[in-house]
Amino acid sequence: MSLAELSMGSIQKFFIHGSIKTTVLRDITIQFIQGNTYALTGVSGTGKSTCIHILAGIETPSSGEVCFNKKNIFSYSPSRRTQFLSRSIGLLFQQPYLISELSVIENIIVPGLVIGKDKRWCIEEALQLLCLFGLDHKMHSKPSSLSGGQQQRVALARALFNKPTFLLADEPTGSLDCKTAKEIVNLLLVCREQWGMGIIVSTHDAYLARAMDMQYEIHDGVLRVV
Repeated sequence: MSLAELSMGSIQKFFIHGSIKTTVLRDITIQFIQGNTYALTGVSGTGKSTCIHILAGIETPSSGEVCFNKKNIFSYSPSRRTQFLSRSIGLLFQQPYLISELSVIENIIVPGLVIGKDKRWCIEEALQLLCLFGLDHKMHSKPSSLSGGQQQRVALARALFNKPTFLLADEPTGSLDCKTAKEIVNLLLVCREQWGMGIIVSTHDAYLARAMDMQYEIHDGVLRVV
C-alpha cells in the first residue's frame, strides 16, 4: 500500500489591517510523507502555527494549494472537509482544550462519535489508549482534576482516536515542564511506531525538534531545511 502525502504548493498567507499588508508565509512548497516526522521551527511570529493551521484545513491560505494525496483540500465542500479532518488529520495544540463538563474518557471518544462510530466500541478503543498512556485510572475523572501533563496526554489520545494518517501538533510541549515535555515527545514517537502516522510539529522545543526525522525553519516567511 502506497504511503499518503500531505503537501503545500506555493502557499502564501498575508493579513491586511487597514492599509497595512503583513505577509506571514511566502511561496512555501513542501511535501510530507506518512510515517515520517517533521519539525517546523523559528522564532515567535514567523508563521509556524499558521502553517499548521493551513495544513489542517482550518485556516485558508491567501494563495496556493494544500493537497492530500494530490487532491486540494480547499476544493472540498465544508462537510467533506470536516470528514477529512475527522478521519485523516489529528490535531494537538499547546493547550489541551478539553471539555470541562465531560470525563476523560468522554473527551477522548468525541472524534469517534462525530464520524458515527458506536459509543460502546468508542469506549473500548478509548480504554486501550488510556492504558497505553498510563491514564486508565483517570477515565472517569474531570479534566480539572488532572495535572497539565495528564491533560495533554488526554488531548493526544483524543487527537489519535481515529488513527489519523497525519498528526499535526502546534507547540505540543510549550506549556509543559522539561520532564513532562520529554514524556509527551516519547509518546508521540511510540504512536508513530504503532500506527505509522506522519507527525508534523511546530515547536520552540529543541528536544522535540531533534526527535523528528526532518527539521525546517521558517524565517521571514520562507521555509528552509535546517
